[in-house]
Amino acid sequence: MNAESHSSSALLVRLLLGPVRRGTALDRHDFLVGDYVVSLTAPHEPRMPNGVECSVWVAKGSRISIGRGKIVVGRVELSPGPGWDPVPSVGHFEIMPPGPQPLTSSLASWVAEPSLSADAMLSGYVAGLVLLHGMRKRAEAIAQQAAGSIRPLGRTLLHHAARGEVPEPVHVLLAAGDPAPLLAFAGAGMLWLRGLVSAGFPLDPSTTLLSTGRRTLASQLQ
Repeated sequence: MNAESHSSSALLVRLLLGPVRRGTALDRHDFLVGDYVVSLTAPHEPRMPNGVECSVWVAKGSRISIGRGKIVVGRVELSPGPGWDPVPSVGHFEIMPPGPQPLTSSLASWVAEPSLSADAMLSGYVAGLVLLHGMRKRAEAIAQQAAGSIRPLGRTLLHHAARGEVPEPVHVLLAAGDPAPLLAFAGAGMLWLRGLVSAGFPLDPSTTLLSTGRRTLASQLQ
């Protein structure tokens, strides 16, 4: 069975083309290999820098491996198709100076729903440093420092963010200034947006309404 696409990030390609390594299921969409999480995303869902687009789900206890150009999930062998570039193009915006770094020790206070992880806000900030300001060394230092205190998936996405590699909805925001796909993204989109705005993306929150009751995006970003 062939997958539709996979990220061309060196972090994922190294696993895909390297020796066969066993994986451990985290949930229906994600499996862990060493300290890296591979995400299986459904066709037409937003692509991820650590992701492979396919119709396969990860069953708990199933045999999982990656390497030598394929992914094995249970009895299914996936041979990934063409890659996509997880580094977005940035449109012509009047970028603001980056604000203070969000502290991992206080990120939990930003999240109202326990099921969500505030790691996404730090990933947005780190990605903004790279994509908006070219501050890759600072971004990598933040990612390295925070890696030990966050969950495996958040850690994987944070390391991608430090390379300027981000989920597909972030591409739309940075290219066209449209936050709608990001706000609709898996519950964590608002946190990615907060991080990017903190890093200097000049979103005008006063003109954008969030679809949660009467709260505006402006109040969410304050």
